[in-house]
Amino acid sequence: MWRIPQRMKRILFGAYCGSCGILLFANKVAWTIDLIGNSMYPAIHSNDKALIEYLTVSNYRVQKGDVVILKNPYKPTHLVCKRIIGMEHDYITNEDGKIIKVPKGHVWIEGDNKADSEDSRDYGPVPYGLLESRVFFRWWPTRRMGPIKLPGEEDILETRMKSGLYLSRSKESEEQ
Repeated sequence: MWRIPQRMKRILFGAYCGSCGILLFANKVAWTIDLIGNSMYPAIHSNDKALIEYLTVSNYRVQKGDVVILKNPYKPTHLVCKRIIGMEHDYITNEDGKIIKVPKGHVWIEGDNKADSEDSRDYGPVPYGLLESRVFFRWWPTRRMGPIKLPGEEDILETRMKSGLYLSRSKESEEQ
């Protein structure tokens, strides 16, 4: 009869614990995702790669302006990427001028590219339970690497840098 050496047991136990740690991290803390589609243009381009984190959503700490990954209310097996525009008890004016109150336990989400986005304008307020994660950092392409910005911020910054008109935020605020 053969025995597994003590050193081999330690190596296997370490590999097992490491695998469990990676799976726990990937499912409960943060991971990477490929973003496909144009509904969040210009903040996010199709085929950008970003980091997502789960803790903000699971701890109910999302806020207006956050970009989130959620289950599509019409197709729960599909995930979509949208920006939170309104939180529970906020009032949203739709394109017809109708005022909608976001109910308790819901958020109002929209894509930055209104012409190419299916969002709360189509399916109404979204239950908080459909939110999966928050997108917080783009890592690819490297020329646009950094935190996900609010609409317009990125374009203004790129234009200023290309034309030589870039000023740091502190410098801009001093001059205003």
